[in-house]
Amino acid sequence: MLDRYLQPRHWSPCQTYATGDIVIDLLSQGWQVASIQPTPSQSRARLYSASLVRGEESLDLLVLDGPAIQGIVFERLPG
Repeated sequence: MLDRYLQPRHWSPCQTYATGDIVIDLLSQGWQVASIQPTPSQSRARLYSASLVRGEESLDLLVLDGPAIQGIVFERLPG
């Protein structure tokens, strides 16, 4: 799945939300999705609240919906 996307962009916690390519980059750096769920709808764009972990580190971020994020969400659904 990761190979289908362009080179990732830098993301900073001061940005309002991350996009799918940012999440793909974080996953390639060893982060794992601990949880991801839709936020209450406040705009036309769907956002997800995601918690990522890497060892003792944790990262919470808002992620803009898109094909990459849908893939991550659907992979986490119980089979």
